[in-house]
Amino acid sequence: MQAIVLSFRGEPLRVFPVKQRPLEVGSGPGCDVVVHDAQVPSRAWLVREGPDGVLVADDLTEGRPSVRLVADVELPLGERHGLSRAPALVAPRSREIELATEPIFLGLDEHEALSLVIGRGAEARRMRLEGRPITIGASSECDVVLPDRAVSAVHCRVEPDRLCAWVRDLGSRNGTWIDGVRTALGRVAAGSRLTLGRTELRVLEQGRRGDARREGLVASSWQMIEILGKVERLARATCPVLVWGPSGAGKEGIARALHTRGPRGPQPFVAINAAAIPRDLVESELFGHEKGSFTGAEAQRRGVFEQADRGTLFLDEIGELSLSIQARLLRVLDSWRVRRVGGETEKEVDVRLVCATHRDLRALVARGLFRADLYYRLVQARIDVPPLAERPDDVRALAAHFLEQARDNLGARSLSQDALECLLAYGWPGNARELRSVVLAAATLSGGVVQIGDVRAAIEAIAGQGAATDLSPLGARRLVEQHGSVSAAARAIGVARSTLRDRLALGGPVPDGRVRRLRAGTSP
Repeated sequence: MQAIVLSFRGEPLRVFPVKQRPLEVGSGPGCDVVVHDAQVPSRAWLVREGPDGVLVADDLTEGRPSVRLVADVELPLGERHGLSRAPALVAPRSREIELATEPIFLGLDEHEALSLVIGRGAEARRMRLEGRPITIGASSECDVVLPDRAVSAVHCRVEPDRLCAWVRDLGSRNGTWIDGVRTALGRVAAGSRLTLGRTELRVLEQGRRGDARREGLVASSWQMIEILGKVERLARATCPVLVWGPSGAGKEGIARALHTRGPRGPQPFVAINAAAIPRDLVESELFGHEKGSFTGAEAQRRGVFEQADRGTLFLDEIGELSLSIQARLLRVLDSWRVRRVGGETEKEVDVRLVCATHRDLRALVARGLFRADLYYRLVQARIDVPPLAERPDDVRALAAHFLEQARDNLGARSLSQDALECLLAYGWPGNARELRSVVLAAATLSGGVVQIGDVRAAIEAIAGQGAATDLSPLGARRLVEQHGSVSAAARAIGVARSTLRDRLALGGPVPDGRVRRLRAGTSP
């Protein structure tokens, strides 16, 4: 274990082990290594383990180089103190001091580097959490400047380590919060929310934006980035998760991400669509059956709960289950034991249940079509997936992804700017499934570059004549002028109001100031 020695007038004073995070050295009371010397800055050095195994002291004052600590060679701290690396073979002295408090551990997947997402929508930007520490605050001298009056001039510092990142509050007025917990020093994980004043930042794995290789998810919009952050937090939990969203929005991809990102990743992932099972076979599909238990049961069969034992069961369209099957499902969730149709004994199962639906289960409960006790059992954790029309950034990323997937069959394809604008203008009632069909159909019709005519022809062939409404900034403005308001225009063409607002914002302010009010967060 590496360690540093704090000396006083050449004599060793204290030994500090360097464990899993950097150590801050200075005269301030919040430092890990406090030097009682008025000539030492309140925050002087940040000491951490370097890639070659030696300790590196990262200077917190811009303009001075980093210093590698060497055993028996002191780095001066004021007039009387010094800092050096403890010899690797020397055992810690009896006066070695362990840090009194360990920082809050929030969980971390230590296989991916992290990045910090700042802002939302088209203005969102990423900062890689690698290399030197970064400061965050309202001052223009900070690495990340936040125009928030509730944020201190130098609010906090993010200290990247080899496999993680630490967030250290720098004496801010309103504190630094990690996932709702105020902390002076905390370790952040992929999916963590960092709150400074009224500003929320998100920590994600590098490469997550637009990366669909592992779980089949393409995330570029701020809405999906927030969802993936929630997925990272829920993946390590054991409670059931309810995923709500329209058909084709990516609910199964989220379920797979919950599985693969959690401890059950190496175990089975079983997916079944309740709406696609014949009504008289639902019980058998879910819980299995014994040989001869009913006509056609020629062999014993395991149900999906047994198939997913120790893994994850994704039950899609749970709102389509009958009340009798809901009662059996509730019993399984209470006891985690299943009995096959025609069986005499129960079998214990260990399953993480993820359910999905496009229906309003609360409305079904009010109408007596869904059991209230089952609803409350499932809704312990909920993820709402917005329709694709409300996520234009994801339209771009998905279209590029689908073209890349089709490269082997169709050859290299790219979208012209007009074709991309046409994709962004469409309402996508079929969500990502419809987008995939349109992109592939347009790519099949085109040459090397997909043109706007190819996209319009594909949309009209798949969705019907006249479906490709012009929602360019100019087209959106004309629609608003025609219908009198953003809300009326959105209803008339069947798209989300936020989609139309985004198109208007791309075209700049309109005479009546409606876009300006929308940007301020008010409804038209």
